[in-house]
Amino acid sequence: MTRTPLTICFICDEWFPARGGISAFNRSLAVGFAERGDTVLCLVEQAMEVERADAARHGVRLFTADHTPAGPNLHLPVIEVLVQQADVIVGHDRVTGHIAWLYARKFGTAALVHLVHTAPAEIEPYKGSADAAARVEAREAYTADLAGQADVVAGVGPRLTRYATHLLDDGYGGRNVLRLDPGLDPDPLDRVRQIPVRPNVMVLGRTGDLELKGLDIAAGAVAALQARPDRPAPVLFVRGAPAEQCEQVRAALTGLSGLARGRVDVRPFCQDGMAVRRDLRRAALCLMPSRAEGFGLAAWEALAVGTPILVSAHSGLAELLREYLGSAADNMIVDITDDPGRDARKWSQAVQRVLDDLPTAFAETHRIQQLLLGRFSWSETVARLGTAIRTECGLAT
Repeated sequence: MTRTPLTICFICDEWFPARGGISAFNRSLAVGFAERGDTVLCLVEQAMEVERADAARHGVRLFTADHTPAGPNLHLPVIEVLVQQADVIVGHDRVTGHIAWLYARKFGTAALVHLVHTAPAEIEPYKGSADAAARVEAREAYTADLAGQADVVAGVGPRLTRYATHLLDDGYGGRNVLRLDPGLDPDPLDRVRQIPVRPNVMVLGRTGDLELKGLDIAAGAVAALQARPDRPAPVLFVRGAPAEQCEQVRAALTGLSGLARGRVDVRPFCQDGMAVRRDLRRAALCLMPSRAEGFGLAAWEALAVGTPILVSAHSGLAELLREYLGSAADNMIVDITDDPGRDARKWSQAVQRVLDDLPTAFAETHRIQQLLLGRFSWSETVARLGTAIRTECGLAT
């Protein structure tokens, strides 16, 4: 049976993922729907020519928000988007969920898809805010309101799907929440990665939430490693700081851990996905020691390029790995107790184990990567969301 193409509009703050995993997830979904033959639009705050070219190369029409004296404003209706008369509008959590609602409920009559990327009750306690409880209350009310009006609600991975299901439970079943597992984009060469010449340890992610992301744990873990005269001392390489704050973050991490300044390398956000992958390929190990992590796309991407990973037990990725790998995932998952000294020691032991036998670590990472490739693909993720949209919204098949 021939499938009737849909016109789908994704709304996100950016096209290239400079700010984190939400925009990376958005881009992969948009490209996936375009590859299926749907008409795909994407509205972002602003875009460089290289982003427009990238979107066009993948069959996506990129639109930008109207500019005001205060800058780009996604709340203003973009006529060029409205005239496309999209069948479906997709919004991402509190980043653009309410903007998608405007286009689906106020500016038009499209079906509304709401994607849940965060669990406020899990992350807000680690952001250092005096009003964490009030912030959780407000953000959960926002999600419940939007999800209640959406035609399709989806969570990224097992942890966020469970969180959203619990949040929307009214005691009689609540809303059905679709689980969307991210695809795994492998390197094109099907072979074990070469071991880097320097045993550097990498953390990829926003540094603004230092405690939430466990950067203090990562620094403490590297500082506690045993010195080895037969190899260079590992450097903690952090990618994801605002450009003007790299030295400030470095100073904070050296102060917390006692590491020499030369053993902490903090770099700014990078929009170039290939450059980030080069960073991951040069790392001997990628850490994700988050005290709470809805999923963990950074470590998922490291696994995709064959870099060994250690991830927090309090992450959606840890749950996914255990679900599909069973005990084979144990060596990749490290617990977080929220006792900084204890956690640094526990993570240091795990890092030491990997660095002491890198050939085995890289071979095992390749084996696991190959096991997961057949199960996790963006085409499958897009197909699941597409089926849910057509079923829940009554759109033609």
